[in-house]
Amino acid sequence: MLVTEETFATLGVAEKQALLERLAITLERNARWAADEGDDGLETVMASVGKALSSVASDLAVNDPELAKDVVTRALALMTTFHALHPDYPVGPAFQS
Repeated sequence: MLVTEETFATLGVAEKQALLERLAITLERNARWAADEGDDGLETVMASVGKALSSVASDLAVNDPELAKDVVTRALALMTTFHALHPDYPVGPAFQS
């Protein structure tokens, strides 16, 4: 499933929470790769955002869908930056419908 602001808004609470949690896991995994590659700044940002997102995913999905949508947009932008800086990272399917 392609995640856009429009499709995110149509998801139910459980799906929003699952997506936020998956983004958190992906950010933390990519942070470890960045650290292994010596990219300490990106590692720090991605790990911090991933941990924070992991701890608030449920609350965002239930209580603040607009903020959740903004967080998804920013997390995807951060992942895009990661892939631009680390094109050798093995890319596989991150989300499946």
